[in-house]
Amino acid sequence: MTMEYKIKYIKKTKVSKDAWDLHFIKPKGFVYKPGQFIEANLMQKHPDERGQKRWFTLSSSPTEETLDITTRRLPKHSSFKDVLFKLKQGDTLAIKGPDGSFTLPKSNIKLTWIAGGIGITPFRSQIKYMVDKKLFDYDIVMFHGNRTLEDNVCRELIEEYKSKNDAFKYVEVLSEEIPKDWMGETGYIDENIIKKHLVDIDKRHFYISGPEPMVDAMKEKLTSLKIDDTRIHQDWFPGYTDMF
Repeated sequence: MTMEYKIKYIKKTKVSKDAWDLHFIKPKGFVYKPGQFIEANLMQKHPDERGQKRWFTLSSSPTEETLDITTRRLPKHSSFKDVLFKLKQGDTLAIKGPDGSFTLPKSNIKLTWIAGGIGITPFRSQIKYMVDKKLFDYDIVMFHGNRTLEDNVCRELIEEYKSKNDAFKYVEVLSEEIPKDWMGETGYIDENIIKKHLVDIDKRHFYISGPEPMVDAMKEKLTSLKIDDTRIHQDWFPGYTDMF
């Protein structure tokens, strides 16, 4: 049964050039799995055509004291984002949840994570959970598409987990402002990049998260690689059009 809560806003933390972590007090009795999402309802005097509801993956881990969402705020943004970013300490946000099955499976399943930009948030939740719970036996290859190095919202956490789990491989793909000394992949995540870094592609489950166009396009690419639908899991962010 989906529960309703009002969560109190604490503060926001800038995590990239246009993305922020928004921190809220976790309500008593609120239990969720890493990778799940909430529905947020924010009253606005003059809502735009997208209305007063949004869906956010919780970027925090259940092991953390706060409930966090991570979102971008561009110069051109919705009325919802305008009100969201004007919240003051103690203001409340009405939510429903948690919900969603884009969660961490058992460690005996080989995983491939594919994230487009801000779509890394469910994986951020899961990585933080695995660090805190000392779960370093997962076999994970992670592909992460960003426009620039500065767009990566959780590089330090990724590096921390990578240093503790030899079976975790991280492949970052940049599409713009490529540094001269960049040794990673460039362009967009495609079939060639996936095949280059996966020697056991037929044994893995694929989890894709990001803007809806990116998730749909990535599923087509995986289907072309003969990946069965039962091994493809999707989580998309409505309202974003970044293509990674």
